Amino acid sequence: MARDVAVIGFDGACLASIGLFLDLFGQMRLRVASQFRSRDDIGMHTRAKLLGPTPRPIQVLGGWKLQVEDGLDATPHLYIHVPDFYCAEEATPEYLARLQPVIDWLRAQHAGGAQLSATGRGMELLAEAGLIGNGPVPVARGAAADFRGRYPHIRVNTTEPIAEVGRIMMARGMTQEMSLLTRLIGRLLSPTMAGTLADAMGMETDRPGLSDDPLVAAAQMWLSERASRGLHIGALAAHLAVSPQTLIRRFRAKLDMTPRDYLRLVRMRSAQSQLRDTSRPISQIATLIGYNDLKSFQQAFRQHAGMSASRYRAFIQQEGGDASSQTSGPAGSDFGMPLILC
Repeated sequence: MARDVAVIGFDGACLASIGLFLDLFGQMRLRVASQFRSRDDIGMHTRAKLLGPTPRPIQVLGGWKLQVEDGLDATPHLYIHVPDFYCAEEATPEYLARLQPVIDWLRAQHAGGAQLSATGRGMELLAEAGLIGNGPVPVARGAAADFRGRYPHIRVNTTEPIAEVGRIMMARGMTQEMSLLTRLIGRLLSPTMAGTLADAMGMETDRPGLSDDPLVAAAQMWLSERASRGLHIGALAAHLAVSPQTLIRRFRAKLDMTPRDYLRLVRMRSAQSQLRDTSRPISQIATLIGYNDLKSFQQAFRQHAGMSASRYRAFIQQEGGDASSQTSGPAGSDFGMPLILC
């Protein structure tokens, strides 16, 4: 399964739009490494790449040169972002014609299962590729007439900042780009990490799956972010300035489980993700999610999934099944943790 993500750069692209994507994934890599430093020096498996039409440097808006990692190839990607760009209106047809290899590549990647996103005028590349059908697309009022002139068959929405069409998410402009990127990180990789990044950037965001009890929600986040380190209920309670008894009582009332049960589920969902999407040895996965011996992990996984870890891996990789449906957990709970970034 494809796990790498990429932003596609090209001449005239906005440096801030490219940079935000790379900065977010760079922060993710550092946070994952920090979280598991006490367990192993293995970092995030997912790679974030800057690609270009060719391996040569691109010249972004403002004239700066930016070295790309590689040109376009057939390697499948989990997710690809198209940045905003600037081009004079009268030069747009010629500009888009020069980007035809990028447009064709985006079409092929989407056909291969990649999630796509675009910001501002980057949506025009997706429109040229025929990937957004009849829309709608979120376009700024000042740009709506030009967009309608080029793509009269696509509905324009000038009120909503973000829109989705199938496996494509689009943002009106760079002001909404952070929301778009964190939303996709949460959906494709880790809801917990997306929330952590949003907090670091000063964004106010909803976190799907968190309890409506602020104390329980804070405990969920604390547990998810520290799942590899084990649970000391006293430390968690002290962090939240409540007694262990109060914490357990309110956790049970909202999630019908104890904090320790929740931690076990977070770990097991992380193990399932790694078994599905990486070739890491089972013993290494056990260590990374906080188990000090393989036997304890194997027992916990069998109790959770109804099968051994090795059988689970064979089932989902060879048969193409989704064994996660065989596991249980409270509806709507967020079991994401940074470790699932495989």
